[in-house]
Amino acid sequence: MSPAFEMSSSSQSGFEGLDPQESAANLAKEAVRQKERRTNRRYAISVEFDLFRLRGRHRLTWAGSGRTIDWSRNSVLIPAVPQLMGGTSVQLAVRWFPGVQLIVTGRILSTDNRGTVVRIYRRIFRGRPWLAQEAAANGGLSETLAG
Repeated sequence: MSPAFEMSSSSQSGFEGLDPQESAANLAKEAVRQKERRTNRRYAISVEFDLFRLRGRHRLTWAGSGRTIDWSRNSVLIPAVPQLMGGTSVQLAVRWFPGVQLIVTGRILSTDNRGTVVRIYRRIFRGRPWLAQEAAANGGLSETLAG
């Protein structure tokens, strides 16, 4: 056995020199780490979206609209949509900024008092440059979207 892995006979457990309060603090930190399930940061990005339920490959049914609550790399939290069960495939058409939509395809993970969590499987930006040009010509986005 190499010297790096040998233990002296007087300290077989390896815990003799640790302070009990420090050990308790480390255990508490580890418990918090295990309790937190998120591995990715969440970003409070609030943008308007339309929600569609996917039925088959190309059939969409409108299910509502609203503003996103927060985003992570793999999921988005939206206001609660109780009529859609966990496992339902959905598509969000997010109005990212004038002339650009972010199309998010995913699946409902859960719904609780915070909202509905959508797991992101695919995302693609769809540009509509004529919308941005019209918005600039009309002096704003709201007039263009209303028409």
